[in-house]
Amino acid sequence: MSRTGLVLYHGIQTGSELKQYGRIAEACGYESLWVTERYFHEEIFSLLGYLGAATETIRLGVGVTNPYSRHPALLAMAAATLDRITDGRFIMGLGRSERDVIQGRMGMSYGDASAVMSEAVSLLKTLLGGKKVSRSEGNFKIRDTRLATLPVQSDLPIYLAAIGNKGLDLAGAIADGVVLNAYVPPAYVEYAVSRIRKAAVRAGRDPKGIDIACMVVIRLTNDPGSMMPTLKKRIVRLLSEPYVGEILLEKGGFDDSVLPAIRRSFAKDDGDSAKGLITDEMVESFYVVGDARKCKARVEAYRRAGVDVPLILPRLEDYERVANALRP
Repeated sequence: MSRTGLVLYHGIQTGSELKQYGRIAEACGYESLWVTERYFHEEIFSLLGYLGAATETIRLGVGVTNPYSRHPALLAMAAATLDRITDGRFIMGLGRSERDVIQGRMGMSYGDASAVMSEAVSLLKTLLGGKKVSRSEGNFKIRDTRLATLPVQSDLPIYLAAIGNKGLDLAGAIADGVVLNAYVPPAYVEYAVSRIRKAAVRAGRDPKGIDIACMVVIRLTNDPGSMMPTLKKRIVRLLSEPYVGEILLEKGGFDDSVLPAIRRSFAKDDGDSAKGLITDEMVESFYVVGDARKCKARVEAYRRAGVDVPLILPRLEDYERVANALRP
């Protein structure tokens, strides 16, 4: 049977609501339920602990946290604890976050993100494997430390979020799985998967041993046209990000010459005047939008592009409706 995951968006208000979301995902047959981290919203490990108690079989993933705001030793503690209380159902997802958030808003040094991620994964694997760690150099200092609580899984999976070439190469070299970003076109996915597999080969790893997950943003509707202005503005915001716009348009099969105008508009009027530069074809490629039949067909397009586990990401208010309509 095809593997499919489900993603919880932000805005959860109560424990009973969260419990219901977990049970819906499990009852619908989803392989995994992922919680996204967005700073100054819900705290993810609290949510995952609650979900662990509310569910019985579904795997639970972080999609994703970062090693800046939580030292790898704390991440290892959280991972081992969650894996224990869920009887081996936890998946650790790590990402670089954003320089503006880590350094600009939280006052922590960002440094060389690739080096930080590589060191964090190495530390996590060592600690989760029950070995003692002592480091006096590098991005993370730690002295004579060993976890007292170990995970149920002997090789707890660590997935890396990736979008650019450095991130894709690093994931292929060291990660158990990859979480490709939301809002990515299938053509970009083909490129990303190929790059990940090649990096794995260079590192002497089995390229098929890396699990490819991708967050797929769903808008379940019988009237896609009514959503176009809102969706186009969200794409303007996405493409305004340096480098992200270039790689998504180039590898997604679109003309990137629109990027200067998009970025001027975003700086001037929050992207309102650039919505006309976003075509309906781009919306159809960056989003999965339409009725249930069309959405299912589009999710299959991501599988054909190389995704092993599409992660269905609906708005929170549409969670139950989408979970039932697109159940595996």
